[in-house]
Amino acid sequence: MRKVKFFSNRGMWAVVFKDITSIFRDRQLLITIVLAPLFYMIVYGFALNPSVQELSLGVVDYAQTTASREFIAILATSDVVTPRVETLQEKDLQRSLMAGDIKVALVIPPNFERRLAEDKLADVQLLIDGVDANRVGIIQSYLSQIIRQYRYGNDNLPESSLINLQTKILYNPGLVSSWYFVPGVVGVILTAISTFAASSTMTAEKDYGTFEQLSLTPLRPWELIVGKLIPLLGIVLFMVLIANFFSQIVFDLPFRGSWLMFLITTSVYILLTSELGLLVGLLNQNLLQAFLTTLFINVPLVQLSGAYTPIEAMPSFFQTLTLVNPLRHYIFILRSVLIKGVGFQLLWQPLLFLMIVTLGLFVLCLSLFKRQKIS
Repeated sequence: MRKVKFFSNRGMWAVVFKDITSIFRDRQLLITIVLAPLFYMIVYGFALNPSVQELSLGVVDYAQTTASREFIAILATSDVVTPRVETLQEKDLQRSLMAGDIKVALVIPPNFERRLAEDKLADVQLLIDGVDANRVGIIQSYLSQIIRQYRYGNDNLPESSLINLQTKILYNPGLVSSWYFVPGVVGVILTAISTFAASSTMTAEKDYGTFEQLSLTPLRPWELIVGKLIPLLGIVLFMVLIANFFSQIVFDLPFRGSWLMFLITTSVYILLTSELGLLVGLLNQNLLQAFLTTLFINVPLVQLSGAYTPIEAMPSFFQTLTLVNPLRHYIFILRSVLIKGVGFQLLWQPLLFLMIVTLGLFVLCLSLFKRQKIS
């Protein structure tokens, strides 16, 4: 009897049909419910890849012989190394590693071919960027396997390879994994806090009915936007400084770079994410809509940033897509400043990109605010 009464309750079914109609009318909510899970599944499935693929490799070839060129060609044709192996001069080697242009470097000695011809060990130096401590072992294992297959000794066993690989881990010789993850986590938390805080302050104006009053003030639109950005900048920057000191104490995270570079980059990125949050707040009418929109935006930003998974492990399409991701550039700068001690001379390009995006988002916020003010 209860089941019959349950299915015959007209009032309840009226509510069900009303809510279904409301959901289908709300395009934003419908997109979030239906398309978001599919989108996240695709991003997570391709971006979260722990394998090592298309590893950027730089080579300093002092030998310049047939044997050394053959050795480089074998590395380039493997699935691990990117097809374009960069041949460097010794003076450019350190710069390329610090700038992140290459992750691994090989130094081939002048006597390489002669040692092999005499069936003697030929020393080859392998330099690995140790910022991502979790991948160092995988990289070393992959390259060692490829190199051992290059040329064996008389008994044709891999253990008797004539290549003696001398490995040196740079920047993180202790292979502390937290040094890689902590800057990424800081960038992720900063993004989440800034976007949500900014969007909530803007939607609060609409919820409380003060947005119209704000529009009627004699202040110009850019002054109103700047007035909302300054408090967010101060609060979030203070949070980042606390997180940085905490990570130095708890995780022994080094700070080898410039404080000025760190503060400038962080301030620019806080403004960028706060403007993104204001934009979301202007486009939505209430806090729930703003929350769903920021969630929809932040998840792909995080997964395509290299915060947790190296960008080199992603498919080519997603690697290209990360180039327009501001979080990717901020985390790259953060790791370079903290762990490598890199300065403005090598980081001006990603910093310039963040500044351009910040300016573009400010213009968008200004334009959208003016439209809503007129309407």
